[in-house]
Amino acid sequence: MQIEEYDALEKVEREHWFYKGKRALVHHWIERAENLTPGERIVDCGAGTGELVRELRGIHEHVGIPVIGIEYSEEARRLAKERKGTSLIAGSILDLPLRDATSKVTIALDVLEHVEDDRLAFSELLRITADGGIILINVPASMSLWSEWDVSLGHYRRYTKESLHAVIAPLQDQFDVLKFDYANSFAFLPILAVRKAQKMFSTVSRMEDRIPSERTNKMLLNLFVRPSRVDWFHPPFGVSLFCVLKKR
Repeated sequence: MQIEEYDALEKVEREHWFYKGKRALVHHWIERAENLTPGERIVDCGAGTGELVRELRGIHEHVGIPVIGIEYSEEARRLAKERKGTSLIAGSILDLPLRDATSKVTIALDVLEHVEDDRLAFSELLRITADGGIILINVPASMSLWSEWDVSLGHYRRYTKESLHAVIAPLQDQFDVLKFDYANSFAFLPILAVRKAQKMFSTVSRMEDRIPSERTNKMLLNLFVRPSRVDWFHPPFGVSLFCVLKKR
């Protein structure tokens, strides 16, 4: 991931509907799937510039639930510390610096696509998660949405349900699936149209770097989050794939 991308991310992630929506789903599933007790850990793997870690610490640490953020990039860790006062641990998702079964909630938001060996990365998420704990994974979906943004972020791929299932399937005897669905589906067609127009006219303006108007931002946030909170909505496509696993 190019260094300047961390600066761009840090400037918009707190309020931008796309980033805020992913964090809202994490909060929802922690409340829904876990009854955390003091001493149990939440771990954000690939924490970026630390916005989710900052939020989770504000919610959970005062009741004795520690929140650990792990980030490979030195630049991201620096921005997290300097701009948010959020300390992160140096480490790679391919070799997480934690002992086995020490995380009750393990999070990886848009991380697996950054590494060539995503199966090893998933095995590390599973390794550090305690029995009965949950793993929350979000990845970008559909290669039809591939753009300059993916290149600058250092993505190896975007996923389909089938390709993500192939990553987790070799270890499926160790977990139950609570949710495995495309997310951010209502934004898929508009974003696809923009991507095609950008390729046609060779433009590089990026929606991800700008926060829309307050009204539009709120609407897009609701369209992202609300459908992903219900059990009956299983869209055939989406901008992302969101997965919740419970370790046996």
